[in-house]
Amino acid sequence: MASRRQIREAAVQLLYARESSPTDQGGSDLWDLINDRSGLTFDKARVKMLAHLMQGRPAIAKRLYNMLTDCQAAIHAADPLGKLAKQFATLSTEEERHAETSKNLLSLTKADLGGWRGDLVKFLLKSADLKKKRAELLPAIDGFPPQQSSDLKKIFVRLDDYDNRAHMVQFPEHFPEQRDLDHLHRLLKEMKALEQEVESQVNAIEEKQQELDQLINDASTNFDISRLSKVDLAILRLATWEIKSLPDLDSAISINEAIDLARSFSGDESATFVNGLLDTIAKG
Repeated sequence: MASRRQIREAAVQLLYARESSPTDQGGSDLWDLINDRSGLTFDKARVKMLAHLMQGRPAIAKRLYNMLTDCQAAIHAADPLGKLAKQFATLSTEEERHAETSKNLLSLTKADLGGWRGDLVKFLLKSADLKKKRAELLPAIDGFPPQQSSDLKKIFVRLDDYDNRAHMVQFPEHFPEQRDLDHLHRLLKEMKALEQEVESQVNAIEEKQQELDQLINDASTNFDISRLSKVDLAILRLATWEIKSLPDLDSAISINEAIDLARSFSGDESATFVNGLLDTIAKG
């Protein structure tokens, strides 16, 4: 469950984004940014799950290499020009590299050296790519000697199983009944709940925006509200809405949290300004 701090930070970011681009009400890209902290936890969970699900893949990749070595005569017989041999050689090399990556992802995550989230995306995309390449080469195997054809197809099936698991980790929302993905489902549910709660809160704030801005403007003695930074204005709108619309919430809590947000987003000077202005509004 998202903390109050996370909800308020997300609300400020969404209010800021909507104020900066009134026609953009917040799409998936914006929520990827707002949810970055939760997204980091989600991606670490995906890497940990992949490390478990990919166990044994390096051994299968090695078996593929050995099997293709044994099948060289059949490969050249199927395509004397050598194109098929090159395709199988490329596949074998990429399978071994992919299997090695599956072992290294978890250690990269633990080291937290940066860049591992990009490696995760590349790994998942590569899994889909390798499965497609195997499917394209599968018809050629039918012409191999029966035992070689059967053994090679079994290896392809094993590799397909690994890539099907990677696909589930990439898109857990498409597999709601898969119990192995319960942890990922829970994290996705929490991120969606945060999105829904924040959007509901921001919509309520925007419905009263004219009234809130008037209160802020009246409290800003000798200071034009239009001169406020969009971030500070978002923080003030959020806190003013809480002070005036949530009677069960102590205004001191809203003010102190707004001060922390202002200090975090804008600095000490903004925090001091927000403190004085909200204190005036709360006493009004």
